[in-house]
Amino acid sequence: MSFTSFLDGTRWSDVYTAATCAFLAGTAMFTADFALTLHLQTQGYGGFAIAALIICATLPLVLLAPFTGRMADRFDSRALMAVSGLVQTAAIVAMAFTDNLYGLYGLVIVNAAGTAVLQPVVSALVPSMASREDLPRAVALVQTGTLVGLAAGPAVAGFLIGASGIGAALALAAACAMARVLLCCDIRTRRGGVRRPAEVHRATAGAGWRLGGDRLLTVVVIAFSAVIAALCAVNVLSVFLVREVYDASESMYGLIKACWTAGMVVGAWIAAAVIRRLDRDVQLAWMVMACLAGVGLVCFGQGMPLFTVLLMVPLNLLGGIFNAGENSALGIAVARRVPEAFLGRANAAVHGRLSAAQLIGFLLGGAMSVVMDVQAAFAAVGLVSIAIVLACLPAIRRAARDDEAGTPPAPAAKRELAVAAALTPIVSRPLV
Repeated sequence: MSFTSFLDGTRWSDVYTAATCAFLAGTAMFTADFALTLHLQTQGYGGFAIAALIICATLPLVLLAPFTGRMADRFDSRALMAVSGLVQTAAIVAMAFTDNLYGLYGLVIVNAAGTAVLQPVVSALVPSMASREDLPRAVALVQTGTLVGLAAGPAVAGFLIGASGIGAALALAAACAMARVLLCCDIRTRRGGVRRPAEVHRATAGAGWRLGGDRLLTVVVIAFSAVIAALCAVNVLSVFLVREVYDASESMYGLIKACWTAGMVVGAWIAAAVIRRLDRDVQLAWMVMACLAGVGLVCFGQGMPLFTVLLMVPLNLLGGIFNAGENSALGIAVARRVPEAFLGRANAAVHGRLSAAQLIGFLLGGAMSVVMDVQAAFAAVGLVSIAIVLACLPAIRRAARDDEAGTPPAPAAKRELAVAAALTPIVSRPLV
């Protein structure tokens, strides 16, 4: 059953501003990451140094999740967004003034800490701007902004580094981060940092919330995390599949990777249209499972001997559509089921588990590259992903029966006092 309800009207100006902020944040983050990756490779550092860079950019999202979630619930959303942007701007500017490897690692950690603060704040704030009917569209808008920034960052970084060097790329990343700080001040919707009405406090403080207390969400998050860990393992191997198995060019590899992101943009809007017709929470859980199985099938298909590398293009488009569908469905499920007072912690808990799964996947990918053929690894991971989904189906059925039979609807007073929340894109990078 749902524990939150939604606003009567949608503040679309704030939604559009939030989507623009998401674009700027994505562009800043991925421009800086890609620029540093190219810089290390150019300086002669090996795969271990680059892997350490990726870990430094991901680890704060895992370790800081318990703290950033509470911050999102306790402090003013606008202040947190502005401070996180200023921290990121300072870190990116400092990157341009050091060539020390360990200094760069430290600055990447600081930059990622800013992202760790921003994620639960935006996750809890954006749906507070939208009504229940408009929430899928609002989530799709913000998700599109993030994904366009994800795609634009590496492309812009590559162009600027080739034309003017790494300093120009980092300058653009810092400018985008600062522009996001200024733009977030135009968002009128606020959350956190205010004294709650007494009835809201009594309604939420006594019951509390933790992910383990919601069986339906727990099963979905476990399945999602397990599949992400498996798919991130082959994410490490994708360059070898395209470049070595099919002997494709760098431009073809870039096109194939871009197709996944393009599929996610399309999939976000398809998911928004589908979710508007899903009234029961368990239907969202089934949608997540179906999309996870779809991504597994795409991964299995990539491991098959294709007669041309061009077949990877439609496979990646389809995979991106499934990827966006599972992100959106899980986001709306969290929005409907978590009390408003705990939205920041809920989103941080989910993001933390998924980021930890990504780290595990990267480590597994390194091991698989040593002991398995690339195509066999893709096929095996696809089958494992489908097996994980099938193993979780009985648990979802049981959780759905218990949920619908044992949880009473929220009283009208609580429904009027609650505000919705939903996740921005859960997977910050394309899965495959």
